[in-house]
Amino acid sequence: MRKFRHDRDHRDRADRGRASEPAVLLKRLGGAGKRDFPLGYSASLDGARGLMTLGVLAAHLHYYWYPGAIIFMDTFFIMSSYLITSLLIKDRDKLGKVNFQRFYVRRVRRLLPALVVMLAVYTVAVVALGRPWEPERRAILATLFYFMNWARAFEWPMSPYLGHAWSLSIEEQFYALWPVLFTLLIPWRARPGRVALLLVAVAALSASWRWWLAGKGVGPARMYNGTDVRLDGLCLGAALAFAHKGCAWASSATVERFLRIALPPVALLLFVWGFSASYYDPQWYLWQSQACIILSTLLVAGLVVCQRTLLHPLLEASPTVFLGQICYGLYIWHHPIFLIMEDHLKIDLATRVMVGVPLTFAAAILSYHFIELPFISRRSPPRPSPAHVSNA
Repeated sequence: MRKFRHDRDHRDRADRGRASEPAVLLKRLGGAGKRDFPLGYSASLDGARGLMTLGVLAAHLHYYWYPGAIIFMDTFFIMSSYLITSLLIKDRDKLGKVNFQRFYVRRVRRLLPALVVMLAVYTVAVVALGRPWEPERRAILATLFYFMNWARAFEWPMSPYLGHAWSLSIEEQFYALWPVLFTLLIPWRARPGRVALLLVAVAALSASWRWWLAGKGVGPARMYNGTDVRLDGLCLGAALAFAHKGCAWASSATVERFLRIALPPVALLLFVWGFSASYYDPQWYLWQSQACIILSTLLVAGLVVCQRTLLHPLLEASPTVFLGQICYGLYIWHHPIFLIMEDHLKIDLATRVMVGVPLTFAAAILSYHFIELPFISRRSPPRPSPAHVSNA
């Protein structure tokens, strides 16, 4: 024990001596690794999330800076679905069962505490600013209980300052239902390729439904926010997990070679497309979103299948990984900060950049270290008795 303490003190002193190095400083600010995340850890996925979050922040600072940040929302869904499904597969293979209690407790710990704190601060701010309470109350409830996407889809009257919570709502609805549906696929576990194909078929149905709505002239609010028209990205992420975890061909040399070659041009195409794609363009819902979702699936597949590509050094660099680690905080805090400054306080764009961006980063870093990490790092609840665990 004394040797352990001596070694730890020696490492701490060495870290302090190197704290002026930018990479080390960013690593200390991020401060989390594989053991802190129950879902497992991928530095390249973290880096991708971080860079995409910057695109979302740019679009919400000034829409025409990067209107196609909408592309990245589907990529986020694909990543989340892949990680969640991989966790369920891992638990099933390890335990032979799906531990519902542990799964849902993990999700609550990861997402809800930081969101509740943000909503509490937001409530104090809107009261102090004298904002009309009823529209704000509706928005707060829609965010807290994860139905903001449907509130936006049907254009219910409420404050727009929390409108970005639509994506959180879709993810939480997925988290609530997918583990139960996953257990229905357990009899197919010897044939993961067939499960992947089934999920691809469901994705195609969702995309076809969105295409049909677009052809009927349905407005963008419904086509952009509805859970039913967002299932394609979620299903493709889950299909990727089944293929990657259970199909030998998915990690074959041929597939890996194809993904390694395709990954840089796919990432470049998605980035460039982001300058022209638009939430308001009917073509987005007719065919562009489908194309971007397929490209995004290839992007995520390349990052998880290939160990090293031209993109990995960028995505696994300390600054981009740091952005990925705090991206949840950046996402939940940036929109109300930016929109209150722009819409209520009438602050000019330059000041919003100089004040709003650092304020958002400060809120995200504080949230990450003092709210998110303490809850993430808590031990999982004791394994329940077999009566409380679904048979696999």
